[in-house]
Amino acid sequence: MPNAKRTTFADIEKTFHSMPLTKFEIPEGLEAEWLATAVADYELNLSCDLRYNEKTQKFAGKLDRTVCRTLAQMMYVSYLQRELSRVMALNGIYGKDVQLTGQDATKRVTKQELDDQIALVERLLHRQKDHTYG
Repeated sequence: MPNAKRTTFADIEKTFHSMPLTKFEIPEGLEAEWLATAVADYELNLSCDLRYNEKTQKFAGKLDRTVCRTLAQMMYVSYLQRELSRVMALNGIYGKDVQLTGQDATKRVTKQELDDQIALVERLLHRQKDHTYG
């Protein structure tokens, strides 16, 4: 299969970067790890094999746009988990010229955003499952 028809890490990363993010640059290695985790979770939830090669950072074929969006959304949840962990660590910093408190509003907003994104991922995964009734 020609490379042009294969979905790559860069394709998913582009969708990931279209979501609201911080102004700080995220190391590509961390993003690659988030994608590997997202692929594993996706495969576990939907009992499928996306055939992702972590070394070449390519999938065996062209992924459906919905799958790409779901993987990027799962990466965004990983980002928010990391961001919440960072914000929760800010219990209070006191210095001679600076006083920074726990920033409870920031923690609350970050936690709510994380919960909202987790719910969205769950809905996306549910919609992609093959449902059998009867």
